[in-house]
Amino acid sequence: MRVIARRSATRCFVAAAALSMATVCAAAVATGTARARVGARPATFTLPAVPGGPTQGRFSLAEHLGRRPVVILFWATWCAPCRQELPLYQRLYERLRGRGLVVVAISMDDASSIGGAGPMARRMGLTFPVLSDLDTSVTTRLNPRRAAPFSIWIDRNGLVVREREGFSMAEREQITRGVERLVAMQRTAP
Repeated sequence: MRVIARRSATRCFVAAAALSMATVCAAAVATGTARARVGARPATFTLPAVPGGPTQGRFSLAEHLGRRPVVILFWATWCAPCRQELPLYQRLYERLRGRGLVVVAISMDDASSIGGAGPMARRMGLTFPVLSDLDTSVTTRLNPRRAAPFSIWIDRNGLVVREREGFSMAEREQITRGVERLVAMQRTAP
């Protein structure tokens, strides 16, 4: 009797695991087309600045896409690596914005923690736009895994040239050189 019960439980487990895997695969296929992909144009968006942040109003990617190099940073107040990454991009922004660099940070904080995003951005000395994506519409399209930190680099032609999940202090030089090359790239004729 135990052997039959054990086999039945094993079959149920295998069936549940297969169903779960099928669901995950279907979700990956469904969201995979929405993700910004290297070599493709990202979906445009317009988002409001976080309350109490370094900027006010709304930021529209369409105003910059295909004109300037853009770095999009997904972050959250609860993300320790984000608090290391953002100041690095602030230094790059200060140094390279005169050559056209646009940096924008999209907070993935929810309604319970978004109020802390603006003050945290100011404490870190950020001066580039820090945006709120409370309904997660932009995060869902460009960062469907909701990774934090997650960065997207877009060249002057409006094409994604780099996506990166995570951040390590050991990457600082690589990121600095990469953003310098991004800014130095010229727009090609359509």
